[in-house]
Amino acid sequence: MSLHSEANPVAIITGSSQGIEKSLVKDFLDSGYKVFINSSDEHALKDMVTDISSTEGDTDNISYFVGDISENGFADKLIEEVIKKWGRLDVLINNGKITNNPKITSDEECIPENKIQQLQQPSSYSIPEEYQTSDPLIRGIYYCIKAAVTRKLSDNDDGNLSIINISSCQGCLTQETVNSFTEFNFGVDPYVDSMARIESLTKSIALELADRGIRVNGIVPGLVFDDMNQEIINDIDRRKYEGSKVPLRRIGMPHEISKVALFLASDGASYITGSMIPVDGGLTLKRPNYYAEVLY
Repeated sequence: MSLHSEANPVAIITGSSQGIEKSLVKDFLDSGYKVFINSSDEHALKDMVTDISSTEGDTDNISYFVGDISENGFADKLIEEVIKKWGRLDVLINNGKITNNPKITSDEECIPENKIQQLQQPSSYSIPEEYQTSDPLIRGIYYCIKAAVTRKLSDNDDGNLSIINISSCQGCLTQETVNSFTEFNFGVDPYVDSMARIESLTKSIALELADRGIRVNGIVPGLVFDDMNQEIINDIDRRKYEGSKVPLRRIGMPHEISKVALFLASDGASYITGSMIPVDGGLTLKRPNYYAEVLY
């Protein structure tokens, strides 16, 4: 049963093709939401819809839209598709996770300073345009938030949107790595930087939108069983070893992330905005060099 005050609330979940994302989709469906999922991997999206339809028996309340949210203009199409299908939007979940190893965008592809200044001219609604960077992860989150908020405000629908950004506790630390400014692999500085910037983006936009009644929060998972950690999942000894380093003495489960997201989306969190909630079994309570060893 949904904890949202509106009947048949609608949620968008981006990056929703595996692990934590799959748990988010299932738990929101079970809680009475209609769920619209997005990924650039059409095959993965179809597999998820098929899997959920067979296990949950729910085909009417889940839909998907294929595309890359980091591409300028796609997020607007995504939001319009959701409104067209279900007539509303109540929750936007941006999953900030890299699932492959893209290269850093070259300097030539970055938005030039003069263009940023042009984009920052006053308009009816504007999130700081400096988030339109060469970082596809941050850019995608930025585009989705801007598209959703712009549409809500154009419909004079203030105060009926909860935005949840999911990052990683890797954003709490940095790591010395060879070629960290030229290689974009899991665990090196550019990824850590992206995670840290999600927190900055979340808090700055939360402050900007507070007077509109729109809430913006974040979830910071620690080490969690998902498809990105198959090496650990498949090795029982490794699993026990990694779990022993966490204060709660185990690795987290995807549903422990999605339950927090459900709370942040609910009326029970109506007075919470700008918060980044660690869901890490106490991992970040340890010294930075200690939990860096766990995460890397």
